[in-house]
Amino acid sequence: MRCTVRSVTAPPDGKQRSFNIYTDDSKIDDRTGCVFCVRETIISTSQWMAQLKPRNSVFQAELIAIKEVCTRDSQSNQPIKIWTDSESSLHSISSLKTNGPLAQDIQSILLNSPNIQLGWIKAHVGHAGNEAADLLGKKAALEGIPTQYAEPRSFLKKKLHAISTQLWQNEWDTGRNVPLILPKVKTFPAPWQRPEIMFATGHGPFSTYFKRSGLRTTDCCGCGELGIPLNFATS
Repeated sequence: MRCTVRSVTAPPDGKQRSFNIYTDDSKIDDRTGCVFCVRETIISTSQWMAQLKPRNSVFQAELIAIKEVCTRDSQSNQPIKIWTDSESSLHSISSLKTNGPLAQDIQSILLNSPNIQLGWIKAHVGHAGNEAADLLGKKAALEGIPTQYAEPRSFLKKKLHAISTQLWQNEWDTGRNVPLILPKVKTFPAPWQRPEIMFATGHGPFSTYFKRSGLRTTDCCGCGELGIPLNFATS
């Protein structure tokens, strides 16, 4: 599998000319699009645009565009150079440990298509092919052909995280003391010291806690008041 960066130059006379194909993606509000365009001269000779669902990521969109090019030209003998400004996509395709289905599909095609090469090109530096793909990518997000692709793993993880957090919040609201101090649940620990944790939870050397644990017969402290953390802290 070749995933190299080469400069785009006119081929020497007498050699077979390769086609330069540029891919790009775009996300506008909740719309995602991807595109590839073939440039033989200063204008695009052909192009493909797809409008994906809001749940599809831009990383996924870039891989979809690359896969469409590879699938279309896999049986051709013409040298094909696919240029992308997404380094993350190239790293995923070139990695032997990638587990993404799109990247794995592209790997399988490239292994049997020696005429196709991938290369990275820097974005927004005035390169005509990349700039054309960038403009078409924005157009694809709004006007591309509606295309169905399964949501990425990141979308599913985000959705599951939101569901589990809401279930946790529902149970959290029925707590005793801590919800009064931390009303919203968080997946990272609060920067509390041990005394602060004992004060907030009531799990410490307090009469009420000893009574609840069966270590004392009364929940009053020596002053006669209820032995809650607030009483010990203020009285």
